[in-house]
Amino acid sequence: MSASRSAAALTAAVVALTVALAQPAFAATTITRADLQGTSVRIEGSGSSPNAPLTVNGGVLTGQADANGAFRIQSNSFAQPADCVVTVSDGSTSASRTLTGCTTQAPPPPPPPPPSSAPTLSALTVSPTDVVGPDPATGTVTLSAAAPAGGFVVDLTSDNPAAATVPASVTVPAGAAQASFPVTTQQLTNAQSAVIIGTVGGVFSTERHGIITVWDAFHFANGSVSVFPGGTGTGRVVSQPAGVDCLIANGSGSGTCSAFFAVGTVVRLDATPAANSKFVGFAPKPGCIDASKITVARGTDHACQVGFLPR
Repeated sequence: MSASRSAAALTAAVVALTVALAQPAFAATTITRADLQGTSVRIEGSGSSPNAPLTVNGGVLTGQADANGAFRIQSNSFAQPADCVVTVSDGSTSASRTLTGCTTQAPPPPPPPPPSSAPTLSALTVSPTDVVGPDPATGTVTLSAAAPAGGFVVDLTSDNPAAATVPASVTVPAGAAQASFPVTTQQLTNAQSAVIIGTVGGVFSTERHGIITVWDAFHFANGSVSVFPGGTGTGRVVSQPAGVDCLIANGSGSGTCSAFFAVGTVVRLDATPAANSKFVGFAPKPGCIDASKITVARGTDHACQVGFLPR
């Protein structure tokens, strides 16, 4: 190798070493101070990347290192972490430290479970839920565990004695988890519901309930289908099976625009417009979604709106 080439190589090596030595070296992030007073926090440290953005506990607080990698992060509205530990990160290195002046918050102990041997009222049911007064029904109370010696008393009430009544209480025998009681219904002219309520010791939070509907005989066995106008045209609506035969004109109906059918009957309504009108359909309504097949429900009026418009 010539002397000139050796000199050039030596010069390049010296320059590279000089550049390398000129670059400052930074250690990993270090926290030198972490103080907490109430909601005021102060965190100091060094060793972060120069001018790097910093996060505390994943972003609860933020700050920035200076040109030498040192930092000070402060806040007057800091919520202390449960474990009293703060972690500062510059994105490549991080450090953690326990806050001075912070008291670790231990979670409250779970409440003790109730004694497994103490039963509670878990359900009250009534069967059947629909009756024709004065036919009887039966209520049943169910406990979460077997009744203790001496039995388990459930207090009973009805919110509508005009429809149904119950005894003042029922006792679940020792060792059993269920007991039944009579529900006495009244003869009515229109359907009414009653809520049968069970409680333990009169404590509202122990309440369980069941609902019974007491019907008159006719509405128990039948429901109705009715027609009302939805336009200003003229036309006629009849039912299959026969019953409805309603003339619609001038926004009102005449003839038989409502008829009763036995529960479970499938009724079809047919609409025929007058010569000066056109039929535009039945508007879907609750109880009459499809006027071509209405399944009659107990005590329900299936009201169907028919549309006739002038031509």
